[in-house]
Amino acid sequence: MPAFDGVLSTRDRDLTAASTDFGHQVHRRPSAVLYPRSARDVAAMVRYCRDNGLAVAPRGTGHSIDGQALALGGVVIDMTTLATVGELERDRVSVEAGARWSSVLEVTLPAGTAPPVLPDYLELSVGGVLAAGGISGASHRHGCVADNVHDLDVVTPAGALVTCSRTEHPELFDAVRGSQGRHGIITRATLALAPAPTTARRHRLPYRELGAFLADQRRVVADRRFDHVEGHAAHAGAAGWRFVLSTVTAFEPPGSAPRAFEPSAFEPLAVPGDRALVGDLGHDRAGEQIDTCPYRDFLHRAAPVEARLRADGSWHHPHPRSTLLLPGRHAEALLSGALRDLDPADLGAGGQLLIYPIPTASIAAPNVPRPRDPVTVVLSVPRTAPPDDPAALSRMRHANDVLRAAVERAGGTCYPHNPAHSPAG
Repeated sequence: MPAFDGVLSTRDRDLTAASTDFGHQVHRRPSAVLYPRSARDVAAMVRYCRDNGLAVAPRGTGHSIDGQALALGGVVIDMTTLATVGELERDRVSVEAGARWSSVLEVTLPAGTAPPVLPDYLELSVGGVLAAGGISGASHRHGCVADNVHDLDVVTPAGALVTCSRTEHPELFDAVRGSQGRHGIITRATLALAPAPTTARRHRLPYRELGAFLADQRRVVADRRFDHVEGHAAHAGAAGWRFVLSTVTAFEPPGSAPRAFEPSAFEPLAVPGDRALVGDLGHDRAGEQIDTCPYRDFLHRAAPVEARLRADGSWHHPHPRSTLLLPGRHAEALLSGALRDLDPADLGAGGQLLIYPIPTASIAAPNVPRPRDPVTVVLSVPRTAPPDDPAALSRMRHANDVLRAAVERAGGTCYPHNPAHSPAG
């Protein structure tokens, strides 16, 4: 075993913690957990595991669903000990892979900047999101999270520590983004930054019909009138499924105090005109909700949800969740079938589906999965199974398999990338 600057642990509590993930469906106990102090530690452990035939897996905050961060009998590298956010520059910041996105924003937002695309949940690690690709409601404008990095430090499967970018070792740069660690472990990233306003205007627009909801989503994505576009489906009892188009316009009110990197390209704007933004859409105007909040609160919108799920205990229940990327031309038919067959009781806590479109061409990183269609429609099914009910868990997993098979037959795929579930071609 090589010497490490960090800590190599075989303590029972560390092995137990590293034997499961947020999905709570798969359990694989490692032989050791490495808490690295440097990227050199990561490289040394990868070489050791390669030479001795041991499984090795990097682990950020442990939010994988299907055991991707587990290593049966091998070594889990806990990346959260590599969490430094470096000195801020005007348009970029260097960040170690174990840092959380919330920690990045603590540094960048006071200066008036932020990454242009962020995950919905900010307590994920930087390296984990880049390895998955990272898609969100801002992807229709700015691509995926992995498209918005200048360079990466990567430990290759051979144990070499390499800095790569679009011009330096570009093949490695392309390989590691969106491939779930199959081509290397990201240890550091230089993230691109963009102007970040202080204020968000939010619209929640209700729909009764799936077709009208999808059509308006595609319309506002195509004309780029909003900075952030998502959508949700929830079951309303006897009324059946109902849909909500959620949008955000970010802006800087006149008279705002200057910040360290006040971007000259971001002129102060008046509060956006609501009718100009949503007056031509086909939603139920009687039920629309419009409000203004600090942009920081919008970015941290998942925090209250996490607090509620932790309070009721379901945060620690099994999560047989599934995120699928539907080809746009078949999206309405696939969604209609999925909603028809879906028992709302099989969603568990939360009970909402996430649905929104992205122009497929906006995703540039070549290993980030995508369907064979000009439009990608994201469908996330956030199931939560009751604890100690293997029959319910098995039923939900089977339903995921059936839905995924239908999506793949239509030319779609699953997200994050899973080679066992990828369609041919």
